[in-house]
Amino acid sequence: MRFRVSAVEAALVVQFEPSGMEYELAAGDHLVVEWPPVPDGEIAGDVEYAPGMVTIAERGSGHSRAWNSDGVEVTT
Repeated sequence: MRFRVSAVEAALVVQFEPSGMEYELAAGDHLVVEWPPVPDGEIAGDVEYAPGMVTIAERGSGHSRAWNSDGVEVTT
């Protein structure tokens, strides 16, 4: 599953759990996030929102991947 996290009007911090890695996106910027496939009925992860911050939290044994708006893979 791939999805985009966008900082539309203001800067946004994107945090990955359980690693704790954080990336600050400037207004208009984005990250593309990918979760690995999971068996039917299971949930790959959670997206948690707080003002100015989005947390991408993995579940299970999968490892998320992410790319910045230039297409360069970043550490999650």
